[in-house]
Amino acid sequence: MKYEVEIADEKIELTVERTDEGSRVTLGDETRAADLVRVGESPVYSLILGDRSFEVSVHKRDKVYQVVLEGATYDATVRDARALRLAAVTGSGDAGAQGEVVKAPMPGIVIGIAVEVGETVEPGQGVVTLEAMKMENELKSAAGGTVKEIKVEVGQGVTQGEELVVIE
Repeated sequence: MKYEVEIADEKIELTVERTDEGSRVTLGDETRAADLVRVGESPVYSLILGDRSFEVSVHKRDKVYQVVLEGATYDATVRDARALRLAAVTGSGDAGAQGEVVKAPMPGIVIGIAVEVGETVEPGQGVVTLEAMKMENELKSAAGGTVKEIKVEVGQGVTQGEELVVIE
């Protein structure tokens, strides 16, 4: 299955093939054996890519996946071959998407709020910093808009999925 993944304004073509021996992932010209297993019901996955092992946390917010890998947070949009064909035929895309509710991807403590009510934010702009598992995670807005409501305070504990910031 082919996918188009966009991370930090860079589009990457990704192909995932399942075989009798396992899975293979191709990025550009490079193909590696891969194994991805979800850890229980949590958003954490065990990823083996080639001869390296990773712990990856994946959270879906609206149409954007927030991926935490080795302490860094990445916002990614993923479109499969069908979605790409549909966008080509209809001329639609997600550029200019407005509004979202930023939710906590995991339990943690709010250690910073980078926006104020009424402020205009751009896609990819940091809005809240959450400390979870002794790591700081900057949560970014997936869409542009105006901050309508901030539902948390610095120092507040939050649960996974709790609403933090409303952007319209």
